[in-house]
Amino acid sequence: MAACLASGAVKAQDGLGNIDFSKVEIDRVIELPIKGMSAVESNGQILFISANGRFAFSGQMFDLWYKRPVDTMAQVEDALSRIHLQQMGLEPESLNTVTMGTGSREVTIFTDPLCKACHALAEELKAFADEYTFHFVVIPALGDDSNKLAERFSCAQSKDEALTALLNGTLATLPIQSDCDTSVYQKTLMASHLMDINGVPFVIADDGRVSRGRPANLHQWLQGEY
Repeated sequence: MAACLASGAVKAQDGLGNIDFSKVEIDRVIELPIKGMSAVESNGQILFISANGRFAFSGQMFDLWYKRPVDTMAQVEDALSRIHLQQMGLEPESLNTVTMGTGSREVTIFTDPLCKACHALAEELKAFADEYTFHFVVIPALGDDSNKLAERFSCAQSKDEALTALLNGTLATLPIQSDCDTSVYQKTLMASHLMDINGVPFVIADDGRVSRGRPANLHQWLQGEY
């Protein structure tokens, strides 16, 4: 799930942790014929093996999202199964977001204006608003009509009105700013693409656990019991 780089070519004394990959000059790129990759631990060493067993990589893997090396299988599992927005330097409030609740534990929900399951989830979340703070990030996962409503949401005159309209399904009549800056909306689209969010609801718990879809037992899932 997280973006990683495996390398054995960087000099050991440099260390991947000291490299700003956003400023690295790339001389040449060749796409490898690899459809999948597995991390394999053997004799205390982690190897990365292609799905067909042809290619094996050794060396240090670096997580570009969190700017840290991936040295253990536990870190590999965490990178594949969890998303830590703050460690990415991505605050939910900086996206196309409204917030519900006052609790100390924060949960982020990527939602679509026309998603019925998302609306049902939002109704269920109201019961936990004293314990949690829920960030609803509005994206257009369901097509052009959703895109129009999600962009309209980003131009709302009032966050309170935007939350009410989102929960009630009345974004089409939401009052909006006459001169709207869509940069936050564009940032949200890029972030959702980066995280491969292709379905909603997409829920991120306060410990980074991810639910692709509405959790079967919301309370247990929020508590980390499954």
